[in-house]
Amino acid sequence: MKKIGLIFVFLFVFLTLVSCRKEEAYEPEFTLAEDFSLSGDTISGTVVGTQILRVSDFLLTSDAITIFADSTGDRYVQGLDAEIPLSDGENRMVLRLFNGKQDKEYILKIDCIAIRSLSVSVLNPDRTYHIGEAFDPSTVRVTAVTESGEEIEISNYQTEYEFSMLGKSTIGIEIGGLYQSISVMVTEEYRPTLDENFSADGVFYALEHEEAILTDGTATERFFAIPAVVIAEGKEYPVTKIAPMAFGGAWLTGVQIPSSVKEIGSEAFSGCLALEWVEMPDEMEKIGAFAFSDCESLLSVSIPDGVYALEDGIFRDCTSLQTVFLPSDLKSIGERTFFGCEMLETITLPHGIQKIGASAFEGCERFSTAIVENLLTLGDRAFAGCKALSVFAAATVETCGVDVFSGCESLTVYTKEAERFAEGSRTVFMQEGETVIVSLPTEFAIEDGYPYEETRILCLSEGKIYALSDYIISYPADACGYLEATITEGNFVHTFPIFISYTEDVAFGTDTRGVLYELDAETGRATLISAPLWVRKSAIYTPETEGLFLVPTTLWCEGIMYVVTEIAEDAFSAAENIESVFVPVLEKSR
Repeated sequence: MKKIGLIFVFLFVFLTLVSCRKEEAYEPEFTLAEDFSLSGDTISGTVVGTQILRVSDFLLTSDAITIFADSTGDRYVQGLDAEIPLSDGENRMVLRLFNGKQDKEYILKIDCIAIRSLSVSVLNPDRTYHIGEAFDPSTVRVTAVTESGEEIEISNYQTEYEFSMLGKSTIGIEIGGLYQSISVMVTEEYRPTLDENFSADGVFYALEHEEAILTDGTATERFFAIPAVVIAEGKEYPVTKIAPMAFGGAWLTGVQIPSSVKEIGSEAFSGCLALEWVEMPDEMEKIGAFAFSDCESLLSVSIPDGVYALEDGIFRDCTSLQTVFLPSDLKSIGERTFFGCEMLETITLPHGIQKIGASAFEGCERFSTAIVENLLTLGDRAFAGCKALSVFAAATVETCGVDVFSGCESLTVYTKEAERFAEGSRTVFMQEGETVIVSLPTEFAIEDGYPYEETRILCLSEGKIYALSDYIISYPADACGYLEATITEGNFVHTFPIFISYTEDVAFGTDTRGVLYELDAETGRATLISAPLWVRKSAIYTPETEGLFLVPTTLWCEGIMYVVTEIAEDAFSAAENIESVFVPVLEKSR
């Protein structure tokens, strides 16, 4: 017992000493922009031409940031993305950094200089650029005139340019809402010469087997055109591959890849948050796993014809991606390829695709239609969370995972399977040679024409399901109201009713053709009273038939819709350029 008591005493003394030990002073690590400096506990800087300053524009750190209006502790803004409103003259604030345990405060002083004009002088008018080259700020002098009339030189300004094509190109220079532009010439393709570190313009390469591999481009910004050739010791090396993680996290806005590049490595562009577009050559053969994952600004992409398989996670969490064009010979979509692409709406799956991996489209909330001939593999949760998915068609699926369509509440599955493979979904079983109309628009505006993109007609032939694509839809021309339309493809013929709306805008009682109406706001009805001596062309729709007047189905006046139900007896007696009148049928025949 005596030994146990001594042990407890020792532990008590040890813990007491540890708890009393003075914590090390907190010295935050951060980087300041060029126009800002640290002196003691004061961060000071100057901002020209703007009264809104983003925190990340002058300070970068991994610690938490809070900026207060003053020492009273009233919260001002928080985080790197926060914006600080400024007033002209000196702005004095308190900046607090916090590492999770300790915090430290700095006095933040920002001088805000208002300007009333901006000018750009070109110092080297003969300077030309290559495709993909960065703008050289030493070739221009940017000056501004302050509100007090003083002329000052500006070194910190925003530029907008994209040297992606040969010929004349524009460089925009903007500060504080004031904008100027200059023109430069892009004269030749980018063919950089490598230095002793195998780098050019901040991009690094490796030379292997008479070829070059781009290994590190993380320092690049805005648009970058990957060179087709690099030069080392006077010898040319074609760039054939982009290495894994080569551009990971780079602040790129656009990328142009030459035909020499056959492969993009895994995670090559992962985390490029500003990347909006990428142009890939038809000669591309492979795109590695997670190559464009977390590219939050990517809007549209076209996969080259030479790519036969999309590997795992290539576009995972590309939350702005709306449109994807897939090659017709694509055979496989890997796991989580489009996981979390919540804006993805336009994508047509190739008919011959054989595999859709687990969670391939999970969370694609706007994706509505998936039609394939047959599938060998449909992975777990492949379309889970696709809230807008209304049509899935595959004649057969050899291996089907679990929870494939979880959360797809409006889904209908079209198949020839004897057993349903989509528990909880409505299933339509098709027979050999059968044609099923999935969606057939029956109403559209006359000026828009028939909405072919909304038509879905499936056919099961030779054990494969496919969508009709070469059909013809015919309906009366220069007509509106309830009409009859016919869709035809091969031996398939289907007649159905359609309603073609024709709405004229009315101001001061007349439509865009000068025709006068009497409007009854209580009943929502309108009477065509008279046509002028010379009826003008409509701003909405002009018939191809010479001398034909088309009575509109409805009128729109001051936010109210009116239905044209009557025509005065002599309404067209004075009109010299009207030879015939078409009156629409407004009630559907039974």
